[in-house]
Amino acid sequence: MEKTQRRLAAVVSLGLSAALVLSTGAAPAEAGGGADARAARADQLTGFGYRGDVYGVKLVTDSVEALNLKDAHAQQLCTRSAGKVVEQQSAVSVPDNPLIQVSASASRTETYVDGETHGVRGTNTIGDISIGGTVGPLTTPRLVIKGLQTTAHAFHTPRGYGHDEGFTFASISLELLDNTVVEQLPPELQQLLAPLDQVTDTVFTGTQQAAQQVFQVLSDVTKPIVIPGLGTIALGYENGRANSHNAQSQASALRIEVTAGDRRQLVELGTARVRMGGPAPVGVFRSGGTAMDYQALQGALRFGNVQHKALPCQGTRGRTQTYQVPHATQLVPVPVQLDGVTYQVNGDQFRAKAGAKRGKVAKGWSRTAIRSVSIPTAQLVITDVSSRAAMRQKPGKRVGSKISTGVGSITVAGQQVAVPAPGEVVELPNGVGEIQRQLVDTGYRGSQVIALRIKLYSEAVVIDLARTAGRIYDS
Repeated sequence: MEKTQRRLAAVVSLGLSAALVLSTGAAPAEAGGGADARAARADQLTGFGYRGDVYGVKLVTDSVEALNLKDAHAQQLCTRSAGKVVEQQSAVSVPDNPLIQVSASASRTETYVDGETHGVRGTNTIGDISIGGTVGPLTTPRLVIKGLQTTAHAFHTPRGYGHDEGFTFASISLELLDNTVVEQLPPELQQLLAPLDQVTDTVFTGTQQAAQQVFQVLSDVTKPIVIPGLGTIALGYENGRANSHNAQSQASALRIEVTAGDRRQLVELGTARVRMGGPAPVGVFRSGGTAMDYQALQGALRFGNVQHKALPCQGTRGRTQTYQVPHATQLVPVPVQLDGVTYQVNGDQFRAKAGAKRGKVAKGWSRTAIRSVSIPTAQLVITDVSSRAAMRQKPGKRVGSKISTGVGSITVAGQQVAVPAPGEVVELPNGVGEIQRQLVDTGYRGSQVIALRIKLYSEAVVIDLARTAGRIYDS
């Protein structure tokens, strides 16, 4: 069947809000010492599980992430090895909107051991950010930030777990529109301008200490600060926590929503998230789920994650963690609406003391469920889609896997369509597409399962629903 491709006309508006939580952790001075010391201990297997996720720019629309525009993404998958380094760079980001220019972004994640200190650190650096300017007949205020750096650090010393996170930037400037009367600007924006030097009637700039004072103003306000004619600016978040079993640290420097022009775009700039925990005597879990993975134009466009949740590397000590996303929508090129997304994860590592199962064991499971999926252009509604992946491993052994999927009902234009059995495919009426049930990928480390795969022929769109992984790695 001939498939046609349609050009994507626009990236839709984004609607995220951020909450600010300030942390109090402090990293030990010796943590992550010299590069030579770390290199000498490269790939050293430890009893901790580490994970890191760092990127320069992210665009999200109603809980659905534009995966193609997530740049300089340095991801450290769950590992027990110290000395692992992942680095990614990009030359330019978000080229689709001429009012948003982000250049020279570099991200790095690193696991390390230095004496009795173990840790994982993530860092992102963006050289130059420019928001606004003149495009055709449109002129907006211009915000320029240089040298934005975000750092997240989780560690363990003989005193226990700890965390440290934060961000800095070298300089900031804001050029307002001509004939702007500063005294008539919103009070919050006047406070933002106060630490800066006023170069002309409409240009404000500052470096180092003044730039850091701007961060303080952003952290004090309760909602994004409006820059008339451009959009809003807000601090992202900075938080971490540590207890007797794990530590996590995360920071996201800025969220800037551009409302000028023919679209709204919310851009998350400079994000670093890391975590570590233990004990992990058998291995680390690489498990979790995502409600939707959406590909269009033969993979040229990818959206997904839907606030993806992963099982902590070391597990949850046998406790079930549940996360819910009430609503998520992908609008282009084919609208999809998800309602009632639920993620559940559970994992444990322990020593079986008796019987044939004696010895160290890691086991767990992940589950992804969606109460309702609607694709209006195809008049397609699917209810109660779910997938579950369970895994169990003893050291040095193949991971045992067990997967399952569930589907409540499928209707097209109100008419029931047979729910396919696991592994089977059903054609949608009028030749618009097909639905495949339970796609499984199983290997030595475990399994991944997709509950449903929807193909819409005319739009060249592939939509995977309720994708769940259950894998265990020993290093």
